[in-house]
Amino acid sequence: MIHDPYFLLRRASRTPLVMAVLILCLVGFGLGEPEANASATGVVFGVASTGPMISSPSVLRDIANRVRRSMEQHGPLTPPAGLASLGVALFNRERAAARLPPLTESALLDQIATTRAQQMVIDGLTHTRPGSHDFAATQLLRQNGIAFTWDGENIYWQGGPPFDDAVNSAEAWWMTSAEHRANILGANFRQVGIGTSIDDGRMYIAAVFTDSAIAATLTLPRHRERER
Repeated sequence: MIHDPYFLLRRASRTPLVMAVLILCLVGFGLGEPEANASATGVVFGVASTGPMISSPSVLRDIANRVRRSMEQHGPLTPPAGLASLGVALFNRERAAARLPPLTESALLDQIATTRAQQMVIDGLTHTRPGSHDFAATQLLRQNGIAFTWDGENIYWQGGPPFDDAVNSAEAWWMTSAEHRANILGANFRQVGIGTSIDDGRMYIAAVFTDSAIAATLTLPRHRERER
C-alpha cells in the first residue's frame, strides 16, 4: 500500500506560521495522503457533545468489527458505519498513553468533517476551497456558530476498496508525523469529528478538532457532483 503523507500546521490568526512537507513513504497497496492544520482564534466558552471516550482493546475490537460488518453489508461505495467512533477511540488510545484527557466525539463536528471530505472529492487533498485563502474547516465552524479558541484539521486519502482499515491507516500515518500527532495529542483540544467520502476508488478522510463547541443550526453547503 503506497501512502503519501504531507502536512500543514496553522495557528490562526489568519496567517499560517508553520508549513512542512513530508515525502512519499511506501507500504503495500493503495495510496493515502494525510495533511493537517491547527489554528486558534477568538475567546470562547462552552462544550456541548458526547461521544466515545474509552480506548480499551475490547472497545476498539468491537468498533472495528462493526466497521467490517458494515462494509460487508453496504458494499465498497458506501463509507462503513462506525468509522468516526473508531477514529475517536484510536485517538483516545494515544491520548491515554500520553496522559491526556480524552476527546469526545461531536455529531456536529462529524457532519462538518464529512462535508470537508466531500469537498475534497471535488477539490483534491487541500485545506482550502478554490478561490479562498481561508481554511475550509474554520469557515464551516464559523458558519455553524461553533465557538472555539483552537481548531485543527487532519486530512488523508486512501485507495481501495476495501476501506474498512482506512481510518486505522490514517491514524497510523498521522501519528508518524510530528505535526499531525500534535493535533491528535493537542492539549487544547477537547472535541473531534471525523468524516469520510468515497469517490472513484478513493476514500477521503477529515478529522476536525476544537477546544470547545456550541451546536447551532447546521448550514452546511450543498454538495455538488464532481464534473467528469
